[in-house]
Amino acid sequence: MILSNTVLSLVLLTTSWVACAPVEPSEQLQLPQAHTQTQTYQQTPLDAEGIVPTTSEANEDDEETSFRIPSRYESTVLGRRLLALSKTGVLTTVFPDNVTSDRVPADVAHTPIGLPDYIASCEEPSGNPTLLALTVSTSTKNAMAGSNVSLALSWWDEYVHITHKQPWSAANLPRLSMTGYLEEMTAEEVESKDVPGCFTKVHSDSVMWLPGKKWAAHKGLWMRLVVKEVYWIGGFGDRAYIGWFDRAEWQQVGEDEWKGVRLPGERP
Repeated sequence: MILSNTVLSLVLLTTSWVACAPVEPSEQLQLPQAHTQTQTYQQTPLDAEGIVPTTSEANEDDEETSFRIPSRYESTVLGRRLLALSKTGVLTTVFPDNVTSDRVPADVAHTPIGLPDYIASCEEPSGNPTLLALTVSTSTKNAMAGSNVSLALSWWDEYVHITHKQPWSAANLPRLSMTGYLEEMTAEEVESKDVPGCFTKVHSDSVMWLPGKKWAAHKGLWMRLVVKEVYWIGGFGDRAYIGWFDRAEWQQVGEDEWKGVRLPGERP
């Protein structure tokens, strides 16, 4: 009996020590620590996690890495790069007050609807996206009926495409929304800027809907989104700019500027 009690005590002591053993650091949840600073710096591209380091050479051995919030103009340049590299976006329009088509439910009157659409940036350096607007599409019909439009872009899918991995948080990746209205391009503008060549370079299948072609499956129009305002969410607010851009700054960003920065996950 005494021996049994001794063995039992040893077993309890051993299991208690195992339960209380410290967890190795590699097994603990690792979360980045963010700090903001208010100093002004030269324009700097974001790093692979969507952060602008305060120095060009960050010490990866440091337990804490300092971050700063990019300026509005730095963020505007990044936004123009996002536009230039985006192939699709969500185009949102509003149904008219009086829905006359029997193919559209009456209760969607004055209701916004967002639909994915092809885009390209064929009018550099204007900052106005180019669209091949099919006359049969809901977005085009609403816009031609007088609706303002917005176009939302995000870096979420492209980040996964170029890095072949999921971000630790998609909410920390850039996205923006441009608001304005659709405007049809003139024949002279389309020809001088080679809009068909630009657009089909981005979307090879769009040749099936080229305006003016006999083989086109649907009637299409070359249109631009005339950008009036841009709202930007660069990532988490403690390390990225969130807010409205200045319209003049958006329009004046040069191609050499947005080509000189990188979005999260891009290689230098």
